[in-house]
Amino acid sequence: MAADDIREPHLREHDFLGAFAVVERHGSILMVQNERVIDGRKQLTWDLPGGQVEHGEMLQEALRREVHEETGLRIAAAARFLFVQEGERANRGLRRYVWRSFFFSCEAIGEPVAAGEVLDVRWFSRDAMRSVLTAPYHDSFLRWLDDPFAYHTSDWRDG
Repeated sequence: MAADDIREPHLREHDFLGAFAVVERHGSILMVQNERVIDGRKQLTWDLPGGQVEHGEMLQEALRREVHEETGLRIAAAARFLFVQEGERANRGLRRYVWRSFFFSCEAIGEPVAAGEVLDVRWFSRDAMRSVLTAPYHDSFLRWLDDPFAYHTSDWRDG
C-alpha cells in the first residue's frame, strides 16, 4: 500500500458551513493550495481562500478571519455575495454530511502569502483555473464561472 493511500477517508462528523473569497486582481483570481483526502488518497488541490464558519460567527466575520489566516490579506470593505453552493458527500453509497458554502467577491489589501494550513498561494486566470480545479467540490464554482446564478449544487462521491 502506498504511503499516501488512506483506507478510510477523513469524514466530517457534522455538516459544514463555509465562507469563501473570490479575490480578483488584473484578471486573475487568488487560489490557495491545500492537502485534501479525495477517494481515499491525499491530493493537493487549489481552492479559494476561506473556510468554516465557527460557532457564534457571522459569515462576513468568518470570511475576514479565514482569508487573513490563510493568506495574510485583509478584506478592504464589505464583501459582495456571489452565490451559495449546497452539496453532499457520500462514501460507499451513504450520505456522510452536507455542506453549504457562501462565496463572496472581495477586495483585499496586501500581498498574499501562504499561512496556516495553506501550502502555497497563486493567481490564476479564469481559463487556467479550469485545468487545476479538479476536486469534486469544484464543480459548482466552475459552473458559476460560466453561469453566474446565485445557487449551485455539488455532489462528492467517494468509494
